[in-house]
Amino acid sequence: MLAKRIDGFFAGIIRIIARLEISALVVAMTFIIVSIALQTVTRYAFGRPITWVEEGAVYAFIWITFVGASYGAKQARLIKVELFSANFGEEGLRKIAIVSHFFIFLGCAYLAWISPSVIAIEGRSTTIALPIDVPRSWFYSVPLFYFAFVTAFASLARLFRLIVLKDRTPLVEPFPVEEQDIPQTAS
Repeated sequence: MLAKRIDGFFAGIIRIIARLEISALVVAMTFIIVSIALQTVTRYAFGRPITWVEEGAVYAFIWITFVGASYGAKQARLIKVELFSANFGEEGLRKIAIVSHFFIFLGCAYLAWISPSVIAIEGRSTTIALPIDVPRSWFYSVPLFYFAFVTAFASLARLFRLIVLKDRTPLVEPFPVEEQDIPQTAS
């Protein structure tokens, strides 16, 4: 069936993007941990701090925030209110997901559309302490554009799955449920 093939194509692209995002998140977190540890050693052991570490760590954290949010959206791990969702059946939850992803798509598509003009303006200033001059837009507007573009694409793919296939499963499998996420039932 053509709809299943289209869904498989979308899901395949999104899974590749998700794998790249996880890799980027690991690299950014490792960079933050290693650079701050090195900064601590050079500051207190040698009295000569590395000047670019704080700025670099802040920029890495900004990227972690936007890439992590994009990854969470693909896993359908957005903020949700469980209190109300218990009152809806499967079809009601699917309709709520359609409305939610429609608005997510619209908002993210709009952000992706206006971001290039912001990137052009913000690109006029460069970093302060990094060893090389890099436009500051790479650390503020570009992550926003990335998040908005990829999340809009993922929401569009999710809308296709929800409307055409009537399937509520996320495009990327969430991490295994942790113990504190399991609701406690009354005994």
